[in-house]
Amino acid sequence: MSPNGFTGDTVNQLTNELSKFKTKIMLKYQGTTTIANSSLGVMSLGVPADATVQISVDGTPDDLQTVVDALVAGKFVTTL
Repeated sequence: MSPNGFTGDTVNQLTNELSKFKTKIMLKYQGTTTIANSSLGVMSLGVPADATVQISVDGTPDDLQTVVDALVAGKFVTTL
């Protein structure tokens, strides 16, 4: 992630990566939830650097693990 949080480039990379999955992926930050493959929705969260974002997947635990692995590999998250 950018040191400035979810910037335009970071959001585009994130949504492109998460759009590869068939399962519905949601991101939640400070009480606001959005679908993760929507650039506008993710930008509207206003996530700063080093923030905690909740990830939910409408699928199996294996689906969630696959998504988390992709987020870590893409350096979108650093800790879980």
